[in-house]
Amino acid sequence: MASSAEAFDYIVVGGGLSGCVVAARLHEAHPSLSIALLEAGPDESHNPAVLSPVLYPTLHGTPLQYSYESTPQPQLGGRKIPNWGGRLLSGGSAVNYGAWTRGHYADFDLWSKEVGDPRWSYKGLLPYFKKSEHWHDDNGDVSQHGFSGPIHTSSGGRDYALREPVKQALLSTGLEYNPDLNSGDPNGVAQLVENWHNASRQHAAICYDLHGVHVKTDTVVQRIVFEGKKAIGVELVDGQRLTASKEIVLSCGALRTPQVLMLSGIGIKSELDKHNIKQVAESPVGQNLHDHGSINIVWKLKNPDKGYAFGSPAFNKPEYANGNPMDWMATAAVPDEDLHKAASVDGTEFKPSPRTDFEVTVMYAVTAAAPIEMAPMDGTHITTGVLCMSTTSRGTLKLASDKATDNAIVDPRYFANEHDRSVIRAGMRLALKAMESTAMQEHVDGETPPPGMPRISSTSSDKELDARVESTSWSWFHPAGTASMGKVVDSKCRVYNVDGLRIVDASIMPLSITAHLQAPMYAIAESAADLIAQAA
Repeated sequence: MASSAEAFDYIVVGGGLSGCVVAARLHEAHPSLSIALLEAGPDESHNPAVLSPVLYPTLHGTPLQYSYESTPQPQLGGRKIPNWGGRLLSGGSAVNYGAWTRGHYADFDLWSKEVGDPRWSYKGLLPYFKKSEHWHDDNGDVSQHGFSGPIHTSSGGRDYALREPVKQALLSTGLEYNPDLNSGDPNGVAQLVENWHNASRQHAAICYDLHGVHVKTDTVVQRIVFEGKKAIGVELVDGQRLTASKEIVLSCGALRTPQVLMLSGIGIKSELDKHNIKQVAESPVGQNLHDHGSINIVWKLKNPDKGYAFGSPAFNKPEYANGNPMDWMATAAVPDEDLHKAASVDGTEFKPSPRTDFEVTVMYAVTAAAPIEMAPMDGTHITTGVLCMSTTSRGTLKLASDKATDNAIVDPRYFANEHDRSVIRAGMRLALKAMESTAMQEHVDGETPPPGMPRISSTSSDKELDARVESTSWSWFHPAGTASMGKVVDSKCRVYNVDGLRIVDASIMPLSITAHLQAPMYAIAESAADLIAQAA
């Protein structure tokens, strides 16, 4: 390697949520070590659109986000589904919607069992969940929550006009009230928790101390450089090289990390050969892609002049600007009988166990994230969002070229099996029942279906619900699994068959975590940072 290459002890590739946590905690543990944090995008930490709970939807389609498009999805009428990711310091934590959910304890326990390491169980990760958070409720459960971590959470306090009717509507479906959806069991109707604090986003680069870390923004890595099987540095797209005497940590996210790995020669040989990339190590990189498919159902309000929804002149209380326009999350499992039937169709086996399968939200707005405009954002409509959380469909990510600046080919295979279709149907039926309930009859006139489509109801057939999913479902931007633990990395996040290279981001998740992924990723990154620091 050229003697002029800039040298460090550690290089962290990817300045998103995980990369910021790893770099900051590693420097905190070993301040004498030189640590470089490389981010492809700019530092927009104090950009008002990044910080604002109101302005963040305006970031969609801007250079601060990667804009991906899936391959045509045959099971969704051949549609290409968009996906976005943060392309700036802090990554997704700087552009997401701010929901703070951990998921079900059983997800992590199954992960732990699959890889044979208790570190990744819910109990094993709990100290890191607590370490990352500054819980908003001083009377919260000290066995479950941290009260001095860098990420401040918030919940409630905005007094929306539909708060109580929506709560009663969701409870009328048979779900019970859950006082804490972040206790390891989110099932039930629980109050939304976010990481907006004092009307400002809590993103990784401002919450974790990066002073002393060599942060390099607008720095795109082309590949990892190897000497034999040892990762010794990185090459940038401009040809510049940086060296790492100890380790390199990849934290580019589930749609970028596998791309860097393959460009570096780690992957399936037949795929690498397509782009004349010399193989360094055989690995199932880019397999096991999973994401949370979703669907939005839009409802026309009876009295929009009362200020029920965003866009109405009467929706104007100052506190409404402090977070997302919603109060509640409803989380539930699909009846065992339905998943037994789905398994028989899929040719798989279903074993009943504690779990979460789907989530339903009610947003007092027409969501800005939707495949088509279903209603105007003028205060006349609200939206129920339904997420398939226990996704078992698996997709792939493959190289489109040998250039790091080109997006990879993403085939998520949303709703490609009966399990996922059963889950989204159950979630849709619960959402429909809630909005048809007595509690909402005074406020909702009925569904406003997508153009050219009939209305649906809780009594609609599977075929009718499937038709709606086929035409309007899309991603909730939670891709994961493309460098899975147990397949691509070991339980210490070390890449198999090479030395000096680890991965810390959502790509290592071997299975679908039934949560919005930022809270789990903070805990996972905190845990991985401990592993790296202990080995330093």
